[in-house]
Amino acid sequence: MLSMDLTELYRIARNFKGSPAELQTLLRQKSRNVVSVGDDLSFVVRLDGTVSIDENILEEMDGKWKRLYPFRNCYVFERGYIAWDGRFLRVSREIDEKILEKILSSLNIE
Repeated sequence: MLSMDLTELYRIARNFKGSPAELQTLLRQKSRNVVSVGDDLSFVVRLDGTVSIDENILEEMDGKWKRLYPFRNCYVFERGYIAWDGRFLRVSREIDEKILEKILSSLNIE
């Protein structure tokens, strides 16, 4: 899954008005990689390999590490968050799009 696809899913979630189940159906129509949608309308995607993100970049953007079960890694920003573990990536629809784009450009899938 390319960062362009993730950005498109983010934009759909960001502008969506409705229930998590409705958003999940909509996002799954766009991408078979969408696993679930949370109560806060964040979404989880399954990628083709193990996800890693340069945590120095996240800290440079004032991200703060936080525990977000079941994800081992989560960084919270002034608005929104990004979390990952193994092949799964969770994106908050509240995260600033410019921050998301920087994160996606540093995304490494092994």
